[in-house]
Amino acid sequence: MAKYGTAALFISQWLYGFRLLSAAVLGLSRMGTLKYFTLQFISCLIWAVICTSGGYFFGATLKNLLGDVKHYEPYIAGCVLAAGFLIWFIRYVRKKGY
Repeated sequence: MAKYGTAALFISQWLYGFRLLSAAVLGLSRMGTLKYFTLQFISCLIWAVICTSGGYFFGATLKNLLGDVKHYEPYIAGCVLAAGFLIWFIRYVRKKGY
């Protein structure tokens, strides 16, 4: 962390599960508070812009592919409810030992 602290902070934002771990390790590495928060803010801002832009553009593409999603909403809701009930039922049966 002493050698790659800045790069490690930026990279850790993109790796699932490392964001909290890297914050603790960088805190223990004696990185200055102002430097840490400044770099963290810049990294989070870049992450938010990329993810929001991706969602916006891929959402528009998905809308063009699927058309009007409201037509599918009852089917999607029914599938989600059925899947939830199935998961609950399987856990219930396993718990009771039938």
